[in-house]
Amino acid sequence: SKLLILVLCLNFPPEVELCPGACVCYSEPKITISCPQQGLGTIPVEIPVQTQRIFLHNNRISLIQSTSFTFCHNMSILWIHSNNISLIEPRAFYGLDKLEELDLSDNVNLKSINPSTFQGLVHLHTLHLDRCGLLELSTGLFRGLFSLQYLYLQDNNLQELLDDTFLDLANLTYLFLHGNKIKSLSENVFRGLMNLDRLLLHQNRVSVVHNRAFHDLGKVMTLYLFNNNLTVLTGETMAPLGSLQYLRLNGNQWVCDCQARSLWDWFKQFKGSSSELECHLPAHLAGRDLKRLQSADLEGCIDSFNQIRTSVFSTKTRSGKLPTADPPLGPRDNAQKCCQPEMDKSFIYEAKAKAGPSSHSNRASPNNPLKDKENMAKTKHQAETDLPKNGSNKHFNDSPFGTYPSAAGPPLTNLKPEFLGPVEPSTPPTKKRQGCSRRNKSRSQCRVVQPAPSAAAPPAIPSLLLPPLMWSLFCLC
Repeated sequence: SKLLILVLCLNFPPEVELCPGACVCYSEPKITISCPQQGLGTIPVEIPVQTQRIFLHNNRISLIQSTSFTFCHNMSILWIHSNNISLIEPRAFYGLDKLEELDLSDNVNLKSINPSTFQGLVHLHTLHLDRCGLLELSTGLFRGLFSLQYLYLQDNNLQELLDDTFLDLANLTYLFLHGNKIKSLSENVFRGLMNLDRLLLHQNRVSVVHNRAFHDLGKVMTLYLFNNNLTVLTGETMAPLGSLQYLRLNGNQWVCDCQARSLWDWFKQFKGSSSELECHLPAHLAGRDLKRLQSADLEGCIDSFNQIRTSVFSTKTRSGKLPTADPPLGPRDNAQKCCQPEMDKSFIYEAKAKAGPSSHSNRASPNNPLKDKENMAKTKHQAETDLPKNGSNKHFNDSPFGTYPSAAGPPLTNLKPEFLGPVEPSTPPTKKRQGCSRRNKSRSQCRVVQPAPSAAAPPAIPSLLLPPLMWSLFCLC
């Protein structure tokens, strides 16, 4: 028995004696160095060679040097998440061929990672890179990680995924990419992911998906694409997903016209569970589920680009900006006005929601009434054509879209009859309009329903005055 006790003492690992300061060390179930929340600014240098698990999370470590884990060849788990790591030197994990789990998440200053960082980690099956502020994934970053099964890349600032980024990850089963800023999915972005089971791409900015983007994803059972900028997704794109069981496509602005027919046909044979696909356009189908539409509802193709530009959205876009909108088309008030005495005619524009900006040309000149009318017509036409292009007029820019008026202008029926004229087309006529008379007329002589009398014709004498006039002449004679 004494010999047995001696053998056990000799084989007992000396982790207590070599345990770094501020750390807790224990040997069961595996030899472990645990130093969380100790305010460490650097990685301890006195880590025993036989250590299998190292926990360094929730400290203030900012750098992983190439020599930090040189002698830790037995390490299988490394947690170094929730630190201030901004740089990982090349070959920092070189020689850790037994490493199975690496957690680098919640290091928000880790903007990029050297392509050689993970080389040689042939037994790594779980890699956490979520919430690291990553701006890109370097070419070859995951090269040689043939055992990787779980890859967490969510909640970074990724805007693009390069082709063949995951080419060597044939055993990957879970890929988390949600909460980034990815805009498109190219043809070979997921090439090599032959055994992928779950692909989460929700809460990105995806607006374009290549028809062959999913061509290697025949074993995917869960696909999340909700809360993106998708308007169209073809049935050809979805066809390779033969094992799909759970699909979420809600939170996109689907265009439910002829462009959606192939996706509608694909849903007819899809046996899995799916969210609703709420139609955004055309307007008469807005709010309806694409899957529940009839074939006749998808006839015809709308100009979705212009429709989306000019439609009024109830929410903001992903970038935080409201969509631009053109002013509504309608008859412009280029109506011909009656001749007026020499006066400032700006009150006409004020009565019509102040449609024209003030300028020197819209003031009346007392010396030339005809010139005043020409200037006023030019000013009015210029105001109507230029107004939507600039922001100088507050009435047309106080709405959220910057071009639609915040409130409708007063109806023309409320204006005085002398201010109304016949509506003209928006394009100026080729034929020259008949000019107004140079002779000034009172406001009561101007009428819209009939043209103004010619300046050369004398005013007509009412027939009721003829009998008294003839009797007066007879008496004088």
